[in-house]
Parts: sequence; C-alpha cells; structure tokens
Amino acid sequence: MVLAAWAAGLRLLPRTGPVGGERRRLDPLGTLLVLLGTGSLTTACVEAADWGYGAPATVGFLAAGLVVGALAVAHVRRHPDPVVDPALFRTRAFTAAALGLLSYFLAYAASLLAATLLFTGAWGWSPARAGLAVTPWPLTVLVVSMLSGRVIRALGKRATAVVGGVCFAAGPVCWLFLAGGDGAHYAVEFIPGLVLTGIGAGLYQPVMFAAAGLLPARQLSLGSGVLMISRQGGSALGVAALVVITGGVARPGLDALRAGWVFTAVTAAVAAVAGAALGMGVRTGSRENRGSGADPVRHH
Repeated sequence: MVLAAWAAGLRLLPRTGPVGGERRRLDPLGTLLVLLGTGSLTTACVEAADWGYGAPATVGFLAAGLVVGALAVAHVRRHPDPVVDPALFRTRAFTAAALGLLSYFLAYAASLLAATLLFTGAWGWSPARAGLAVTPWPLTVLVVSMLSGRVIRALGKRATAVVGGVCFAAGPVCWLFLAGGDGAHYAVEFIPGLVLTGIGAGLYQPVMFAAAGLLPARQLSLGSGVLMISRQGGSALGVAALVVITGGVARPGLDALRAGWVFTAVTAAVAAVAGAALGMGVRTGSRENRGSGADPVRHH
C-alpha cells in the first residue's frame, strides 16, 4: 500500500521546487535526539510495571529521556536548520494545535487500549469479537468526517474543535459510569461512548491537522511533520500511560480501567481547551507570518 501511494504521488501530485529557492538541510543529530528522548520516556512508562517503579532501569530510562529531551531542545534552538524549527511556535494557533493533538492522541490511544482490555479481560471476549465490538467507533468517525466541513462552516474552526474535544471526553465518562462487570448489555453500556468518541474524533482531527496551513509556505511540510510527531508521540505515550495506570497486567480489573477512563477524559478535556486556543491566531511579533500570506484562524 505504501509503495502504491508513493507511485501515485509521483504521478499525480504537482511538481514544485523549494520555496524561494531554499533547500532544507538534514539534521541527523536533532532527529536522533528526538527519537532517543521519546523512546526512553516511552520505555520507562511501558516497562515500569515489570521492572518496578523505583528500579534502576526505570529511573535510568526516565532520567535519560528527560536529559536527552533537554539536549534536543537546546540543539534545535542553536541549529541553523533544525529538525523542529522553534519559529513554528511563534504562530500561537499552530502551537495550540500541536499541544492539542498530543493531548488528544494520549486520550485516543489509551481509550482504544482500555476498550480492548475490557472486552478481552473483564468481559472475557475473544480478540476477534473485541475487534468487532470497537467498529462503531471508526464507522462514526467516517460518517462525521464526511460532514465535518459543513460543521466547520456553520460553527467555525475553534467551536468545532471544542465540541469535538468535549464529545471525545464524554465517551470515557459514559464508560466510567455505565460499563459493568460483564458484556451482557454492551449496546447500552459501551456503544454510546464509542459513538461519542467517534463524533469527537471526526470533528477534532480535521481542524487541528489543518493548522499546518497557518504557517508560511516554506514551513508547511515541517509543520505537518510536527503535527504528525504530536500524533505518534501522543499515541505511544497514551498506551504507556494506560499500562502504568492498569499495572501492566493482561486482564486489569474494572477499578484499574475506570482509572484509565478518568485519564482519557481529562486528556481529552485538555485537548478541547487547546481547541479553544485556536482563536488566538498569530503572534503580532511574528514578522515572518505577517508577510507570508498565511491565513490565521479567525475568531468565532
């Protein structure tokens, strides 16, 4: 599939050169630091239950992640063409989108894993049945995504992002109060939360990923990459966080899963707050954006 997409892109996408004749240089050291920092933090979170939360390996990976993360920040601030350009974050709405997507995918990944653990653990379902039980979620996302353009035109970008984040947060809140110790009432106990999270995902993601378009043309691809880092990093850390919350066991009890749903509801609510910050637009001090023709998010 990847090769097919690559071939189609070569054939169908317009050929363009570097904007303004500029070519970006590679930043292998910055890339390595970002990967090592994220990987160390994720490893510490995922393995802490097995190694022990105070074990030398856990503390070592956590400390390494923090130190390497600090080195990565220092590096990108000094490098002439860093893997992540700090100038991107002069656009406040883009910063809100990056942080919002990070928080949103913390909730997204943790919610998906928690649902699977409930089905295969507390409810004793097979993996195949558990997979089918999650399908109302992506089906709802598909339907809502097709309608999201109309919703954005009616409500505006900021309001759409807030509604999406709140709907997503409402899903785990439903599970927190409704999901019981068996799957006899799956349609009543779990499907409403799946539909709510699907509505939230279908509304939230298009608005926040579109925030890369707020950047100057020469930063567009880099901005898209930063948003994808927020997605992938949030997903990895969301799984790691749920593993820590549930104690790393294959069949966590309902109490542990409820703690996980509290985590997903809170992180989704934070994503909604970040959606509200889309209305902040671009910093007046960003000389680059004032002359770029970028279209900041309007207030709604």
